[in-house]
Amino acid sequence: MLSACDGAYDETVVLRLTARAATVASSPSPVVTGAPDVSWPLTSATPTPEPAERRPPVSPAATPEPTPTLSPTPTPTPEPAVDVDLDGTPGRLGSVIDGDTFTVATRSGEFTIRILGIDAPEFDDVGQRELAKQAREALRSLIGSGPVRLVADVESKDAGGRLLRHAYQADRLVAAELARRGWARALPVAPNLTEQAAIELAVAAARAANVGIWALDSASVALTVDKVREVVTVTNRGPAALDVSGWWLVSLRGEQGYRFPPGATIDPESAVRVVSGQSSGAHRFQQRNVWNNTSPDPAELRRPDGRVVAVWDDATVR
Repeated sequence: MLSACDGAYDETVVLRLTARAATVASSPSPVVTGAPDVSWPLTSATPTPEPAERRPPVSPAATPEPTPTLSPTPTPTPEPAVDVDLDGTPGRLGSVIDGDTFTVATRSGEFTIRILGIDAPEFDDVGQRELAKQAREALRSLIGSGPVRLVADVESKDAGGRLLRHAYQADRLVAAELARRGWARALPVAPNLTEQAAIELAVAAARAANVGIWALDSASVALTVDKVREVVTVTNRGPAALDVSGWWLVSLRGEQGYRFPPGATIDPESAVRVVSGQSSGAHRFQQRNVWNNTSPDPAELRRPDGRVVAVWDDATVR
């Protein structure tokens, strides 16, 4: 505020600092990030200009930079609130780990449940990580839709301490439904075979429909294994060369895998061998001993995306 002194007219204008200070104090000073520290002249006879930061901008350069908006860190989607009956003890669904494993929380603690009779794609399985994500979502969708009842078979736990259980929703067997949708193989674990027949039928239906993990083309690709000699034969029955670059040959029991190199092809009506042990050949597993000679050890031939194009089931010990 400017005020003239009493008495004769005087052209001298006096700036009262106290009044100016009171005016400034009554209005909070705007904060401008990066603005220079400006000291205004206190003895000038000219009217005090408004500070630059309070004047309308005169050019685009004077417009403050917009404050960037940071995207919030995404939070994991919580599992649905699902009631679980664990051998007659009430609990709640915990986390879905993969396509055949999840946790349950009860008053006694948290338990890891391994569904009996099936084997879904694993996250550490070569070539099937993307399929493992889809299998996990399939299980989450299935058991997240209603109460789950868990029932033991002959054995209660596996060697790792996980609880082995058949999972049911009302009268529906979860393992068979997952297999029917194509997200699990049959995995008999003797002596826990109460529901194995139903699971085998569901897997056969999925393989016939080529859904989920299955992309079988049995008419043009054949797979056989000589476990004693450690020789796998992949035969192209089709009329054109088969490009197998990046395809995987996998021993399911031992989880060993061989990946065909770039440019690998199989001529029409021809075969290639993939060997291990004492046998010789251009295509060779890194492991010396691959195939189990005392227990079933199925083999799969997979495309680079992990889907299965040929299977050797090994239903009997060879």
